[in-house]
Amino acid sequence: MEADKKACQPLASLIGGFTHIPAVSTVHRSLLPGEATNATVGSMWLASHSEENAPRVMKELRTAVAECSKGFKTLGLMYGKVESLPAPKLGDEAVGYRITGDIGKQKMPMTYTVVRKGGVIAAFYGVNMLDAKKAAIPEPVIKAQLERIAGTAD
Repeated sequence: MEADKKACQPLASLIGGFTHIPAVSTVHRSLLPGEATNATVGSMWLASHSEENAPRVMKELRTAVAECSKGFKTLGLMYGKVESLPAPKLGDEAVGYRITGDIGKQKMPMTYTVVRKGGVIAAFYGVNMLDAKKAAIPEPVIKAQLERIAGTAD
């Protein structure tokens, strides 16, 4: 997924489920709510990078969030607003942001939390078509997933 603005490529790549710097390997998983009344759905993916590239992925992602606040296009779709969100204090570093996609006449806010631990980038994407304020994957879910990845969960 190529962005119309080079600075926005890290965002466009994550929309497509990959980091803009090619990973050694990537795995994707869907995240579904545990309760029938929760309309938030999303996905999580892990991207394994070298120790040099992983911090670069995060630095360039942080720059893209700042420089692309007015939006960008990819695959003919317009993403009209990018806003920085507080990132959880997890991993070695984390970035949080929301992108609002213009899908037809509807605005679709998509929330991302991206965490780096060593050479691994863990990206969490959430969307909720009923309540944009609930579009994020909750921090306790992210923390639990990161603990499982690290093999520290009970």
